[in-house]
Amino acid sequence: MTSSVVIRQLVVAALTGTTDAGANVFFARTWPTQPDSYPILMIPPLEENGESWGPTGEPSFTVTTTLRVIARVQEPAELEDAGAAAVAIALETLRDQIKAAVINNPTLMGWGAPIQEFKHFRCMPHTTANGEQPIGEMVVEIDMVFLQSSGSDFYQIPAVPLQGVDVTVLEPDGTTEPGLTINLPQ
Repeated sequence: MTSSVVIRQLVVAALTGTTDAGANVFFARTWPTQPDSYPILMIPPLEENGESWGPTGEPSFTVTTTLRVIARVQEPAELEDAGAAAVAIALETLRDQIKAAVINNPTLMGWGAPIQEFKHFRCMPHTTANGEQPIGEMVVEIDMVFLQSSGSDFYQIPAVPLQGVDVTVLEPDGTTEPGLTINLPQ
């Protein structure tokens, strides 16, 4: 079953060790705020939006899930805003590393992978030079498309197992009556 949970797990694996954040990739927990813990990446739960394929046939949806990666960096304050400039450069570098680690990653998109299309991405930086340690944050959002259908992703209607099939062919009078019985093991 393809779901946002599976995709998030693949994204966390794809980002761990492939950016300047190294192993500092977190999901659904409080992240560290000590100066030596930066840079860090946080992946909150993914948003989902499904569009039906229509009223006929089994329920099927084209689902767009929005991955949100929040990257934080911190640099020491320096004269003439050099610390703030270092934060801005570190955020731009992380942004590019996040996109490179996720977009077109074979565990996410390709033969047997869950994603059908990377539809959009948005990158929103926010920096502050307040205090002794300039901190910056970059939010990278990537919209990914996958499919869900009632064949495997939704409630399965209970059915009575098929026990066997009896087939009889009608022949003209006087002909030996052919027949066939197929028993299906369960």
